[in-house]
Amino acid sequence: MMKWTQTLLPLFLLSGAAYGASTATGTDSSDEEKTETGSTFPIWGDEARARGYEIPLPFGINLNYMNIRQDIGVDSIMFSGLKLGDHPIPSDMFEIDAGHTRESSKTETLRMDMWVFPFLNIYGLYGYTKGSSVSTVSVDADPTKFTGINRIIAGSVHRLYQQGSLQDIDFTLDFKGRTWGTGATLAGGYGNWFALVDTNYTRTDFDILDGNISALTVSPRVGYRFSFEGISGPSHLSLWVGSMYQDVQQEFKGNLSDLQMPAELQPLINAVNKDGDGKFAVKQHLKSPWNMLVGAQYEVTRNFNVLTEFGFNERNSFFISGEYRF
Repeated sequence: MMKWTQTLLPLFLLSGAAYGASTATGTDSSDEEKTETGSTFPIWGDEARARGYEIPLPFGINLNYMNIRQDIGVDSIMFSGLKLGDHPIPSDMFEIDAGHTRESSKTETLRMDMWVFPFLNIYGLYGYTKGSSVSTVSVDADPTKFTGINRIIAGSVHRLYQQGSLQDIDFTLDFKGRTWGTGATLAGGYGNWFALVDTNYTRTDFDILDGNISALTVSPRVGYRFSFEGISGPSHLSLWVGSMYQDVQQEFKGNLSDLQMPAELQPLINAVNKDGDGKFAVKQHLKSPWNMLVGAQYEVTRNFNVLTEFGFNERNSFFISGEYRF
């Protein structure tokens, strides 16, 4: 199937969860933490500090960058609204095959979050995505399935396929779009160990699609927090491992005129889409909805953190974030 469909996936959507999860220290809270007594958020924050827990400052602003690469499996592609002159072409005439499909994307997001409880963080995010896909596409038709002029059209396409003109065509497609969403992080700890589960729902408007694409991402993590003296007092370094699951909408529709076809396909598309009414419909799936994660967060000051995370296995990703808390 045509590989360009892989580009339609907003698979770049990893929220920067608040990795400074509540961690029981078994010691008294610092003087700085005591000055927060009486603040509205997080709810039950005073009780948590009284029990010896260190909790993050309640509000945060994050600037995030995400780079992600992964394989996409295309199940089916159909064209509709095509005509040769005044003659409509059946939507099942073109047999489109996409081999190995690799998608890459880069996303910048702004995220604002708040600790509602010492164990619950909620956030909203907004960002911009830009990426591309690289595919090898083949287009064929079976004239034995049709009669009349449709048989002639299918036979012409099949001859081009047999000649090699419509086989193994390199197809690179660029895409971009705006993303917004919301999410929540459940976190807890014992001693210096912590665990969290981050869940977010996002929607993305891509320039080559009708409507938008939705995605659900769930990321469990477990890690250890080290304490030491930093440049401005007590500081922490958190290390963790985890995994990420993505459930992304897998059916897409749009206008053929919005796609940049390779030179080998452009004459065929021009001949059957002169009025620009041609549509595409794609069904696909992620090759691997899960991947593994390793990451770290360094508390530069009590108000500023730097975080990075790497994903590997069949989906490769790189994430970096700068966070200001207040």
